[in-house]
Amino acid sequence: MLAVKMAKSRKRAKGNDGLWAVHAIVPGLSERLLKGGRPPTLSDLLAELLNGHVLTNDSKRRVERIIELLRFQKGYASQFTACLDSPEPDNGLTDVYLDSLIECNRELSESLFNYKVIPQIHPVGNAPVLYFLSAESNGGSPEKQTEIGAVMCALQLAERDQIDNVRECSCGTFFVAGRIDQHYCSVKCRVKAHQSSDEFK
Repeated sequence: MLAVKMAKSRKRAKGNDGLWAVHAIVPGLSERLLKGGRPPTLSDLLAELLNGHVLTNDSKRRVERIIELLRFQKGYASQFTACLDSPEPDNGLTDVYLDSLIECNRELSESLFNYKVIPQIHPVGNAPVLYFLSAESNGGSPEKQTEIGAVMCALQLAERDQIDNVRECSCGTFFVAGRIDQHYCSVKCRVKAHQSSDEFK
C-alpha cells in the first residue's frame, strides 16, 4: 500500500520524519492511522488532495491536465496496439495514434520536469509507505507540496492502471469510483443529472 506524503522542509526537526506533516494536507490521516484505521489508498489520497482547499486554481489546473494526459496516453497506446494487432491494419490510422501518443508523452514529460522530488520510505502499517519530499531547499509552499503530492499519486495510479478510479462528478467533487459505470459522487448528484437530461424532460 502506497501513499504520497511531503514534509514541510527537507531539514526536518528531530522526531518529525515527514509522515505526520501530511496531516496539514490530508485532514484526518494521522487520526486514522493512530486509531488503527487503514491508510487511505492512492485513489483516496488523490481525491482528497483535489477536493481540498490548499491547491490554488492554477495548481489544480496543472494537476488536472497531467491526469488528463495520463488518460490520453493510456487511450492512444491502447488504440495504437489495437491497430497493430488488427488483421488488416490501417496504416494511416496507426500513424495518427502513434503521433498522438508521442505528442501526448512530450507534453506530459515537459510538465513533469517541473516537479523535483526526493522519494522516501516510511515503515507504517502492513507495508512500507512511499512518500515524496520536495527537493527545493526550503521545502516549497503548502500549495507546491500539495501539487507534488497530487501529481505523484496520479503517476503511481497510472503505473498501476488505476488512474480512471478517480473521477470528477458533475458537481465538481472528485471521488473514487466503486464501479466502472459510476459517474457521480452521490445519489443526489446522479438524480439531479438525470432530471436535467433531455431524456427526462
